[in-house]
Amino acid sequence: MRPWGLGGAGLVGAALAGVLSAALLSVWLPRPYTEAPPGPVLETVTPAQLAAMSLRLEATVQPVQVPDRVTSLGFKPPSAIVLRPDAEAAVRKSSGGVRTVMEVTLTYATLSTGGRLRFRGPTIVHRLVWAVVGSRTVTGAGGGVLQMLWLVDARSGRQLSEMTVPAAVSVPSTGTPGLQGR
Repeated sequence: MRPWGLGGAGLVGAALAGVLSAALLSVWLPRPYTEAPPGPVLETVTPAQLAAMSLRLEATVQPVQVPDRVTSLGFKPPSAIVLRPDAEAAVRKSSGGVRTVMEVTLTYATLSTGGRLRFRGPTIVHRLVWAVVGSRTVTGAGGGVLQMLWLVDARSGRQLSEMTVPAAVSVPSTGTPGLQGR
């Protein structure tokens, strides 16, 4: 057999092995998320509470969380946004009295003034932010704990806004035993 025949057979074998491995990997590996998850953006803050704060949040695809054992080796994926632990650290650094952080979600936020005076700080219109929900201790005579929502810029890691989450209002049901048949 001639040398070019052996080389050609080797190339064909390599090409077939590549096609076969690509087909197996495409079946075996999970597909990446390309759509935002359905449902409410935050689990701990209702849409009615967001509306009371004049805040609109739009869902977006969440970045992959790299395991701690990988980041401890110094590996960080290339990214144009601040990662989740860095957003939480920014809130703890710039806000005193943070007790717990319950939820951290990447979202697009729009904060409308609704005819009120303009808030201090940057304008937030369809901006990619980390919405950080947590609790803060209240100092003073009353004391206690408040549920808070912080917005952290996803590109710079700077805290943009800090808002107290209003208490959830329960809607009375019409099926109460005392009101039936009236």
